[in-house]
Amino acid sequence: MERRKLDGRRLVITADDFGYDPASSALILSLIRGGFVTSTSVLAVSEELHPRHLARLQSLADDGLCSIGLHFATTSDGNRSGWRPLSPQGQILAGPDGRLLTSGTAAERRACSRIIGAELEAQHSRLLEHGLRPTRLDSHSGTLYGLRVGSPPNSPEHEPRKPLREGIRFAAVHNLALRLPRSVRLIVGPVIPPLISRPHVVAVEAADRRKVRLPQEMATNPFPYPLIPGYRSLLAYYLRLLPRLPVGTTEIFLHPGSDSPASRHRFGGSWIKRIWEARMLRDPVWRAALKSQGIELVTSW
Repeated sequence: MERRKLDGRRLVITADDFGYDPASSALILSLIRGGFVTSTSVLAVSEELHPRHLARLQSLADDGLCSIGLHFATTSDGNRSGWRPLSPQGQILAGPDGRLLTSGTAAERRACSRIIGAELEAQHSRLLEHGLRPTRLDSHSGTLYGLRVGSPPNSPEHEPRKPLREGIRFAAVHNLALRLPRSVRLIVGPVIPPLISRPHVVAVEAADRRKVRLPQEMATNPFPYPLIPGYRSLLAYYLRLLPRLPVGTTEIFLHPGSDSPASRHRFGGSWIKRIWEARMLRDPVWRAALKSQGIELVTSW
């Protein structure tokens, strides 16, 4: 899988949210074994990380079938019971019940470099305690990028926004690749607003100075379940992405979920999108498109 063509188009297919619930963790393991997924990102804050699943995951990584990432979380999801921060400093990100808030804007407003740094260390350490060896860093709900709140007026223009600045520093110290694409055309579109373009350039330059490994592009389906007409629409969206992948390594990240009455009941209607993404990864049409496009599947960038 890792013998790369220097001038080719390479793709990391990542299943985010390993640990979201036990059934979905088991599903992701099966997707990795089948070669449908080449990377996964683990929620260290989850209270549903099973030792058996984690041991199998690291074994698959050791066999070269996937890479493992830290899915850094400073928020909870609204369709489930909340997660708790893992550091004393991170308690400021929690509500009165001690669990992380569901608002990304509130999380970014409460965070400073000290809090982000402490929580990154705590969540990374939790994965190490579980016997995992993560090689990359990304962000649950994107709060590490600081796009909701932006930088204070007096912040230096040559420095990334504070959560991402700390993320880049942490990735460099721990030799982790970072989900920060060099180009945002696939995720944003051909016209990039100044609100994103300037901070993005600054962040990429900062990562390069610290020699943090970055993908060329990243992509996902950004639409919530109610805005997706059906499974075929979701599949078509991802199929349209493939001809647009540039030379170099792109990451497509998804959130495959198990299809069971218990999961549907527990997580509500929005879970259907996760079921569709799991189905798509195994769909022969998707697999044939990857092959016909000459895209090489790899585990890392």
